[in-house]
Amino acid sequence: MKTKRKKKRPTIRDVAALSGVSVATVSRYLNGKTNKMTSATAGKIKEAITKLQYIPNSAAREMSHNKSMIIVIVVANVADYFSTEIFKGASRKLEPAGYVPVLLDSSADHSHEQKILNSVNIHGFDGMLFQPLTSDTELIKSELTRNFPVVILDRELKRSPWPQVVTDNYQASRNATDHFVDEGFSHVVVLSSTIKQASTRQERFQGVIDRANDVDVIEIDEGHFDHQEVYQRLAAVMQTEKKTVLFSLKERWLLEFLPRLMQEGLISKTNTRVTGFADTSLIKSICPDAYMISQNPSYMGERAAEVLLKMLDGDNREIDDIVIKAQFDTDDDE
Repeated sequence: MKTKRKKKRPTIRDVAALSGVSVATVSRYLNGKTNKMTSATAGKIKEAITKLQYIPNSAAREMSHNKSMIIVIVVANVADYFSTEIFKGASRKLEPAGYVPVLLDSSADHSHEQKILNSVNIHGFDGMLFQPLTSDTELIKSELTRNFPVVILDRELKRSPWPQVVTDNYQASRNATDHFVDEGFSHVVVLSSTIKQASTRQERFQGVIDRANDVDVIEIDEGHFDHQEVYQRLAAVMQTEKKTVLFSLKERWLLEFLPRLMQEGLISKTNTRVTGFADTSLIKSICPDAYMISQNPSYMGERAAEVLLKMLDGDNREIDDIVIKAQFDTDDDE
């Protein structure tokens, strides 16, 4: 009686043959060294890997034991306190459950994020917490081809196949703007990273413009910006007789520019208000009169990790998105 021969696992040579390139080229692709590779070549290799269901040896060893017990946490930019606090919060839940969390940083660069996701696709992580740079669900799906448990953080994606943990960005921003408009501060200067890039910023910005009629916007490219040039643009719109609110959609930019604005007398207690989304108490230390919208990124990381652990335990029920309310700090709260 003939025994059924076990199907041979595809090798790197099979990938090279199907994509029409050398083994060395496939190896460079697998190691993320695609700088000198055309997009067409990379696409052929990716297609061959998908078609053959090829798994590199390192991942195969992990898969033979069913679990690696490693969770990858991909954040948008570790320069932001928000991102590192997400990691800390998630770690508090993952480590007691026996998982090792690993932090990867996209550095606010989409091409770098693509390389990270390519690495995630081919290595044996058990799950991922992901703070993507974009809010384009279809783009993320095309880049994240591996089918494993994923939770999205800090981005509200339309028709997302993954559960999400987010802040009530629109309502928090709208409530803060309402407060200042009611006090007679009709002019708002919005300071932000590129708004269209992320749903978080889009929602926060919408909350401002739905209530304020006189809005100036200073947008900053996180990857490439001239500090002096941005400051000069900001100072120009702050030099006004109007009662003005400086509204930063991200704490980092107040930390960058607020001290100099104060030093040069562009922040007046009677004619100016400072607000924005904050993850630390640093802004209040710099400007005690600031009215900040406090997030809790550590708690967001904890909740996201809890959802991921349920998925890893085989809970395949549809999980509702989790919305965590931000807290607007005013004198009335004291």
